[in-house]
Amino acid sequence: MTRWQDGFGTVELVILTAILIGLALLFKTFIADYAASLLQDITDVEINIQSIGQ
Repeated sequence: MTRWQDGFGTVELVILTAILIGLALLFKTFIADYAASLLQDITDVEINIQSIGQ
């Protein structure tokens, strides 16, 4: 492997990171709403300890 080929992994990683950040910014309201609804569903669950063994 030559010296100029060593940098390709870094360039690909930077490009992939930029794409992921761009997608996160593009869908940030959807992601935030989805996470909030998941957390709300989790907090709405009530566990009755006495009925677990029955």
